[in-house]
Amino acid sequence: MALTLLEVLKKGLKVLKNQVKTRKETLQAQLAARKSISSQDECWLDHDANLVDEQQALDILEDSSDYEKGFERLDEAQRGIVKKLREAAGDLSKVVGSKRKHMCDSCNACC
Repeated sequence: MALTLLEVLKKGLKVLKNQVKTRKETLQAQLAARKSISSQDECWLDHDANLVDEQQALDILEDSSDYEKGFERLDEAQRGIVKKLREAAGDLSKVVGSKRKHMCDSCNACC
């Protein structure tokens, strides 16, 4: 049985969460123990390990009466997130260079 688009996105989010889980837990434990972490690790936690935007885009689609109407409500960044989730789920072929780029204040570089 084929997965619905929402199921594919949920699968993609789960894959992403599993990819960051161990490192994120280790860094959070260091922070909880009041140990310092590198600026690169801090940047990673703030961006790549932070899946709030992915969850928010998924929530918008789940709350819509149908997928297409929900997709129309997404902004350009959220549509990119949908593509990222589909790729993580193995629904699309990976596109080289599709990683989200950002400038991090703590390291003044793109992570």
